[in-house]
Amino acid sequence: MRLTEKQLGGWSLLLGTLAVAVGYVLSPGRGAVDTVPSTSLNDLTLAMARNATLSYTVPVVIICGALLMLNGLVTLRRYAAPVPRLGLLAMAIALVIQMTMRGLDYMIVGMGLAALESDPARSEEWLQSALHMQRMVWGLHFTSSVAGYIGIVTLALGLAFRPEPVRLPPALNGIVALLAVASLVVFISAWHSNALELAFAPVFAAMSVAGLVYMGLLGRGLVSSTDRQPDNPETEPN
Repeated sequence: MRLTEKQLGGWSLLLGTLAVAVGYVLSPGRGAVDTVPSTSLNDLTLAMARNATLSYTVPVVIICGALLMLNGLVTLRRYAAPVPRLGLLAMAIALVIQMTMRGLDYMIVGMGLAALESDPARSEEWLQSALHMQRMVWGLHFTSSVAGYIGIVTLALGLAFRPEPVRLPPALNGIVALLAVASLVVFISAWHSNALELAFAPVFAAMSVAGLVYMGLLGRGLVSSTDRQPDNPETEPN
């Protein structure tokens, strides 16, 4: 079967979003498997190590899904107006950071396994090494989340006024933009308070689901959009 560039990009966005969602749901410690408080980084390391096979598999699934999503975002960017392109760039940067984080997770699992298999003194040394890397991942998580939220706000607002090529209802894009702004405010507020983070955990989960659904709608819209030349002047013939 022959696919056009838009169709390939749309299916990449759809399938990539699905893969990333499944990967995060199955992430030991952070997802639905052996869940621990996100602020307890030592417990998170041990949870990842106790489920080592899954912990080694999940990053590969997420990275492959993120690569597919990147292809979808880059394809959409070629056909979108300037403001949505800015938002898509921010979202692409957030995805690259997420991929980097999953590579660090791969190393953290090894440190956690070493901690479980070592004597108490050596185990503490391995946990401290993993803790330093977990803090790095936590910092990258902040950067990625802020870039992603800002990207979604910019993309949704841009598509509300210039919907090509996906043609989603302007009202839907407006609602997504408002939700993304609210998510950004809540995320930054909760970052400085463990109590707020626990209180807003269901909100974060709902926002994540809404973001995934929006990505899916963008992918479906790209698959079904009609062919036309991209707005990017760099790709237009002289």
